[in-house]
Amino acid sequence: MNIAFGILQLSSEQEKEYITQIALRGAASRTPVYVFTPADWDPETNLVQGRKFDPASLSFQEEEFVLPKIIYDRCFYNRSDESKKAMALVRQMKERTIFLGYGLPDKWKVYESLAANPTLQEYLPETKLLKPSNLITMLKKFKTVLIKPATGSGGKGIHTVTRTKSAFIWTDAHTGQQTSHRYTPDGLHEELVRRTGGLAYLIQPFLSLKNENDAPFDLRVVLRKNRSGVWNELGRGIRKGSSGGIVSNLNAGGTIVPSSEYTFTPDQQEQLDTILRTIGSCLEDAHHRLFELGVDFGIDAEGNLWILEVNSKPGLQTVLYTTGLKERIQVYEGPLVSYLHIRKWLLSKNKKHRKGARAAHEQNR
Repeated sequence: MNIAFGILQLSSEQEKEYITQIALRGAASRTPVYVFTPADWDPETNLVQGRKFDPASLSFQEEEFVLPKIIYDRCFYNRSDESKKAMALVRQMKERTIFLGYGLPDKWKVYESLAANPTLQEYLPETKLLKPSNLITMLKKFKTVLIKPATGSGGKGIHTVTRTKSAFIWTDAHTGQQTSHRYTPDGLHEELVRRTGGLAYLIQPFLSLKNENDAPFDLRVVLRKNRSGVWNELGRGIRKGSSGGIVSNLNAGGTIVPSSEYTFTPDQQEQLDTILRTIGSCLEDAHHRLFELGVDFGIDAEGNLWILEVNSKPGLQTVLYTTGLKERIQVYEGPLVSYLHIRKWLLSKNKKHRKGARAAHEQNR
């Protein structure tokens, strides 16, 4: 029974160092590692025109192979047509093979799942789906609000909106560019469509999550399940944005510093521990099996802890940058450890099936 391990990417240029480190450890354990994109797969033949890691040359070589039985999905989608086609192909793959983790739905559905949990709901900013009436209601309640896409990552598409007596002031979180628009109901609707492209967006109060240098910052904690299905913390780090900026995402120019740069109070640490013990099982119960999570926390001026976002395909730069060699090795070995555990389970299941079939055959002779 061939139970191959594949890593799925949207582009072969993505996460080169991370994927190579996984493949090197695969070679050490005699586990072939295949890498491919959704577009490399032919659903009709179930064959992939991808790449296989060659231990001799320490590089990936082009090869045709059957769709691997177990897949680690590291596709990071955007709004492009290529991403839409890739997502459709991945949905088909999930019907034919096993994924280490099946990912999370959009941010609104994730918010609803977390908000339904009594332990987690108090750490969530008030959140609504964006529409003109919700924007007006939230702006009456809060001085400034933040709007962000229901899908996507990297801080793209995020704006803050402030209402004055006669206008709305929009600030692009990525560029800091401000524009002002006079308020009329029709004008507001048109502006929302223009800003969002008609896509689903969320609206939240704008939280002041800045350090003493007026730089936005958040805490990224990466969780990963071990082979026994228990969630463990892989690492954590602080992401800092530019002074006077709005977001701390690395794609928006943020930098990484060790979490030790921020001193957590005993109460904050206890709250963090409670959230991290709860959040993985909460999301798996509501959705599908998961393998890893990136949980982003904000801390406001009063010291309140907020869950800002949860990502099922977290960027691992924060962990790799802020941890020691032992922890970095765990980052690279984790996908293979889970693969080998699932592979062992499949082989055992297949063996039991063959035994059962043989016993039934003997009985019917």
